[in-house]
This record gives sequence, structure tokens and C-alpha cells, in this order.
Amino acid sequence: MPTTHDRGEVLEALFDLGGAGVARDAVVERSGLPGDEVTAVLEALAEADLVAREGGDLSLTEAGTAAAVTYVRRHRLAERLLRDVIGLDWWKVHHEAEAWEDVISDEVESRLVRLLGDPGTCPHGNPIPGSANRPDQSAAVRLVDAGDGAVQVVRITEDLEEDDDALRLLEDCGFIPGRPGEVAGHEPDGSVRVVGPVADAVVPPHVAQRTYVLPVGS
Repeated sequence: MPTTHDRGEVLEALFDLGGAGVARDAVVERSGLPGDEVTAVLEALAEADLVAREGGDLSLTEAGTAAAVTYVRRHRLAERLLRDVIGLDWWKVHHEAEAWEDVISDEVESRLVRLLGDPGTCPHGNPIPGSANRPDQSAAVRLVDAGDGAVQVVRITEDLEEDDDALRLLEDCGFIPGRPGEVAGHEPDGSVRVVGPVADAVVPPHVAQRTYVLPVGS
């Protein structure tokens, strides 16, 4: 029997992947769950009319979209609470929030929104569904594609939040969402040299591809 947490992780994966026309293998990769567990969760979600299948593609139903939005929203609010109120290290909040998201009730969610001031994003810069303060991130570009010069760090992708080593590297140099930084150069292998508020660093290709920045002046 799939756990509540596993159901939420698969719903979140489908939501982040666009919610429609999603391949099972993409859900496995995005959720980080074993393939057989994802298959069992998808069967349970289909029986509950939260997921629809058409050929080899998966889509969230209307009810499934609502459930996914609630799950994502509570996870990201929990991350904000852990970071902004409790003061947990930035690189730790994603995994810690996974223990909170399944137990947040409607009333607690409402109180979190008021306590936190209805934040527009999680600490990693990813938009919080339903917030009245969601920022416009349309001008942001991947770090790997950014030109040299001053930038504002905007967000990292959800899948990078699973990579503790990457998060620690970014936090150690201060190159995290909401902070200014500078692109100092690009290496042939796709790595990017950055100047953070705390220290300089060389950001590996897989991290540079999943980190979004806004060139200053854009």
C-alpha cells in the first residue's frame, strides 16, 4: 500500500512536469522513488481518479491537480517556516520539510500564510501555488547560459533540492536565491565560476544547468 508521502511525491512530480502528457519514466526520475513504487502509487492515484492515463502518457485530473497544488504549497510553506522562523540551514530545509508536509492541516496552512506574510516562493525560489505575491521570473536564465557580470540569484530547480552536496556548495559561497552574485567566467566542461557574497566557487555543470539567475539590469 503506497504511503501518503509517496502519493504526495508522485503528485508533486506530475505537477512540476506540467501535469499533462507526462511519461512514467520522467515521474520516476523526478520523484526519486523506485520504479516499482511509482507504478504502485500511479495505480492507486488512478483508482482515486487523481491521475488519468492515455496511451503511455499520464495527466493529473482536476481533483489530482488540486491535491498536487495543496501538497506542493504545504511543502514550500514548511520550508519557509523552517528557514525564516526557525533558522534552519538553507541546504537542510527541503528534506526536513518532507516530514512536515503530510501533517499540515487546512487551519495550520492558513495560519502559516498569515505568519509568513503569504510568501511568493520557497527559500529555493520556487513559486508557492496560490500566493498573491508570486514574483515574475520570466526574465531569469540558467546560470550556464548567463553572460559574465553581476546577477541576482532567482531560484534552483526542485530536482536540485535533492542534491545536498550541490546545496551546500551554493550556500557556502552565498550564491542562493535572493542574493546578489557575479558570473566570473565559463569553463569548457560547462562549469561556471561565480563570485558569491561569502566566497568564490566553481559551480559544476549539473548545478549550473539547474540554477536560474537574473542579469542585473534586466
